[in-house]
Amino acid sequence: MSHSSTRRIAIKRVLFWTLLVLIGLIALWWLFLRDNSDSEGNTAQDSGMPRAAVAAVTARQGDFPITLSALGTVRSLSSIDIRPRVEGELVSVDFQEGQRVDKNQVLAHIDDRTYQAQLAQANAELTQNQAQLATAREDLKRYENLIRGNNVSRQDLATQRQLVRQYEGAVAASRASVQDARVQLDYTTVRAPAGGIIGLRNVDPGNIVSTGDDSPIATLTSLDPISVVFSLPGQYLSRVRNSMQQGPMRVSVMDDSATDTITRGELTSIDSAINTDTGTVRLRARLDNNDEQLYPNAFVNVELTLATLENVVIVPETAIQNSEAGNHVYVVDDSDKVHQRSVTVGASDDLHAVVDSGLKVGERVVVDGVDRLRDGASVNVVSDHLPGESDTASSAPPTGDSTNEGQLKATQAPADEDDRSS
Repeated sequence: MSHSSTRRIAIKRVLFWTLLVLIGLIALWWLFLRDNSDSEGNTAQDSGMPRAAVAAVTARQGDFPITLSALGTVRSLSSIDIRPRVEGELVSVDFQEGQRVDKNQVLAHIDDRTYQAQLAQANAELTQNQAQLATAREDLKRYENLIRGNNVSRQDLATQRQLVRQYEGAVAASRASVQDARVQLDYTTVRAPAGGIIGLRNVDPGNIVSTGDDSPIATLTSLDPISVVFSLPGQYLSRVRNSMQQGPMRVSVMDDSATDTITRGELTSIDSAINTDTGTVRLRARLDNNDEQLYPNAFVNVELTLATLENVVIVPETAIQNSEAGNHVYVVDDSDKVHQRSVTVGASDDLHAVVDSGLKVGERVVVDGVDRLRDGASVNVVSDHLPGESDTASSAPPTGDSTNEGQLKATQAPADEDDRSS
């Protein structure tokens, strides 16, 4: 081999190794730059890029009432038609329509002249019969004295004794007639049989009234206490009966929006049969109505507390997210990172949910801003209240207010035809 060819081979080797070293250096430099770039990018993301803004609420421990919701009809516990008990001209009406009246308060007067005359006649008959009885008794005493000397027969004495008994019966009948006349006279003054609110009058003074009139003079209605009649599906009958045996069941009457409670009471009775047309059973609740906000025949929202879950974990209902894998929540840790966690939900309503497992009291759950969250993402907790709540508002329902179990919400018609006719 010549010297020139050997030199060319050496040059090629040098060039090859030099190129290989350059390629290695370039690769190392590129890897270094990429790692550095990723590190800087992550640092920028952690420190410079905005985190997702969320609202998180702390899971609390408390009692959760399970309720059945329905529409009910307000019914008075005492509604009395004021009707005349004697016939005559209506002389006066002594009440104002819509007035509150007391028991035995005078409501109207009927012309009493005829009944005054009947009482006078009955008293006269009583006086006459009493005089005849007194004469018969005196004659009986004489007969008893004469019989000792055999001056009268025993038959005359027996006849006189029977005459005394006859007049005693007549006096008793006259006394009953007097009492009846007094009662009839007393009926000419129409009095309130109970306390309550008097309605609109149907008869004006000057008209002839009698016991057979179609319309009453007015209707007297008791407003406090008052009742509400509502219907529930027959499938809940056994649960309601069991709860009723364990103690009084609370009933709440809500306003039109079903958010504020008007008054509360207790379930008092269950109908004796299920309506075959609707498959529902009627129930009655007795409630206080001191401010008279409830009026008979009004439709109201009713919530029957079926049971109360005690010392359970409660979160806002908006914290519960649904997926193919089941229910889950996003829990915010102390470093403001969220973690997706599967939970088991028990009872729930439109505002709150009971978590049976998967969450502890005191842990924070995201209630707003969950759309773009992922497991492990960093967040910025901007509020610890539900959207729309003030800083002083609490996500927990007020103590004593009832809620609805989602699975047990039973909204029914306000009343069936039987109820409307009751």
